[in-house]
Amino acid sequence: MEVGIVPIIPLGFAFFLPFIAFITGRRRGVVIAYSLVGLLATFISTLWLFNEVYSSNEPLVYALGNWIAPIGIVLEVDLMGAILVLLTAFLFLLAGIYAVEYLSHDHGIEFFYTSLLGLEAGLIGLFMTGDAFNTFVMLEVTGASAYALVGFYRSRSEAVEGAFKYGISGATATTLYFLALGFIYASFGTLNMADLSAKFHGISFPVTTKLFGEPTLALAIFFALTLSMVIVKSAIFPGHYWLPYAHSAAPSPVSALLSGLVVSGGVYLLARYLYTVFYDLPFWKTLSVVLLALGAASALLSSIMMVVQKDVKRLVAYSTILHMGYLVMALGVGTQLALTAFLYHTVNHAIAKGMLFLTVGAFIHHAGTRKIDELAGIGKKMPLTTALFGLATLSLVGVPPLNVFFSKMLIFNALLQVSPLVASVVVITSAIAAWAYFRLFITLWRGKPVEGHHHGHDEHEEPERHEVPLFVAVNLLLGTLVVTFGVFAPVIIDKFFHPASVQAMDWQSYVDAVKRLAETTFSALG
Repeated sequence: MEVGIVPIIPLGFAFFLPFIAFITGRRRGVVIAYSLVGLLATFISTLWLFNEVYSSNEPLVYALGNWIAPIGIVLEVDLMGAILVLLTAFLFLLAGIYAVEYLSHDHGIEFFYTSLLGLEAGLIGLFMTGDAFNTFVMLEVTGASAYALVGFYRSRSEAVEGAFKYGISGATATTLYFLALGFIYASFGTLNMADLSAKFHGISFPVTTKLFGEPTLALAIFFALTLSMVIVKSAIFPGHYWLPYAHSAAPSPVSALLSGLVVSGGVYLLARYLYTVFYDLPFWKTLSVVLLALGAASALLSSIMMVVQKDVKRLVAYSTILHMGYLVMALGVGTQLALTAFLYHTVNHAIAKGMLFLTVGAFIHHAGTRKIDELAGIGKKMPLTTALFGLATLSLVGVPPLNVFFSKMLIFNALLQVSPLVASVVVITSAIAAWAYFRLFITLWRGKPVEGHHHGHDEHEEPERHEVPLFVAVNLLLGTLVVTFGVFAPVIIDKFFHPASVQAMDWQSYVDAVKRLAETTFSALG
């Protein structure tokens, strides 16, 4: 199997799905089976990719269409990218399975799964690409699919509003990034990430020209525009305004993916540029202060907003902004410990937040409402889901020995290298979030629903009807990972995440992998 086939699998399944649906008369069973096969095939391919990358001493490089690097677009996958690709395929598979029951009474299921596969292809491509322009393409693929999924309930005004705000904000953000590419190309004469890194560090590269003029100004403009894009795409203050609308209006399996994975795409890209491509920037200290300030503001604001929410999905959505703030603060430190913390927290947050949205989705599916007051008391009718919901909240708050505790501890330790005051933001905001989650849990378990609301089902139904086995199974699997990534955190970090951060900061190895391919190709032609 070739490296380049991995993002093509979900894209190919997405392309043919509408035709399959049309030919079979939109038979629901066929559409679901075809889609799940595509999601499973993608997951299996990412397992193979992860094994190949982990077994290699350097990043894997694949030239699309056999075009010579760095002229053509290349995929370059290191351990950091491989971990995120595997995580993406795994969570998409679970979300696709969960959606079978969640959307069992909705029409247009073929369009849902088409967009879902398209979103997966865009995200995997984003984590795998070694080309700055191809990154723009993947951001657009991801964005277009995400907008469609947010607006899946197109008959609801809130879904249309959420998709519109998300779409306008996302399009503006990617336009800023496109402008950034113009500045960087004018100075460096290339958009291949390895070539950019080579030129920045004074290394010659085949084919492309030398630097044009002084690159510091071009880099400053590039990072200013790219950071502006990340602020919006990853919902960092003050570009967070669209997220509560979009994530609360989307179907719950989509909300889980948007909050756990999609918003992480922007901060991943920023990490790639900071740690691999343009490592040791001349204006790093200024950029570090900006990142720390933006992250701290996002964490403080969103934690406070969690306390006052009346919509359960908006509360969870603000929790996403909180954790994106942590990730940006980690990037602002600039050390290997910080990058390890960033990567481990990205994975832990995606697992725990996906579980939280999917347990909340089970409540919403049963009760037919997102209002916290109307969900009061539903926890006693769904004890398994409530227990898993509680496990997810405890993890996200940072209770040991669950997974997020260890990644938060790594972030806290990394921030201590900057300032105890900066590090205290993690503790303060976690305490505020804990209060918001505690109030929500008490309402779900002990509260009394508002008068006239009966959680969508007749009181005389058998108790077992309240729990959906498929929902419980998916959340139980995620809950197992929450515990496993916590209890075995030291082993997992040492075996996978520490090597990934070391390799991601090894810009020389990243450059050599592509340079060697280019030189080999030219030698063969000569």
